[in-house]
Amino acid sequence: MNATASAVAGALLLAHAPLSPLKRILGLFLIGVVVWRRLHRRPGAPRDHAFVWVGAASGFGSALLGSVGPLTAPFFLAYGLTRAAYIGTEAAAAVTMHLTKTAAYGTGDLLTTRVLLYGAALTPATLAGSWAGKKIVGRVSDRAFVILVEAGLVAAGLLFVAGIS
Repeated sequence: MNATASAVAGALLLAHAPLSPLKRILGLFLIGVVVWRRLHRRPGAPRDHAFVWVGAASGFGSALLGSVGPLTAPFFLAYGLTRAAYIGTEAAAAVTMHLTKTAAYGTGDLLTTRVLLYGAALTPATLAGSWAGKKIVGRVSDRAFVILVEAGLVAAGLLFVAGIS
């Protein structure tokens, strides 16, 4: 619920936010979380109520910066989610936020026919990627999955810090 409300707030602020500094801060956060996880091998799982705040932050950030799946990744990993459970939880959260953002962007005149056509054109690639991802994830160990996710977090963080995203 907090993710949905925060996604609406973030979507409404999109046109006026200083995105470059926000992306750099997010990038430093992602890199820092991976370093922290590596230094604290058994940090303990976050409590369920912590996800209210994780959802709020990710909903707001998603509306401002696009998709911030990397923001929730460290929390899902710390909770013990791997492979199918991780991906399913991330997907459910993403669908909820993206539908909310779509409605908010439409209200704010940010959703045009051209954007909808781009989305429709990219749908087959998204479906093919999901199918291929499922096949790959089914073949990797939990440990390898965590390493791959952390490598992705560092890569995303470096792109955000460099201003490339």
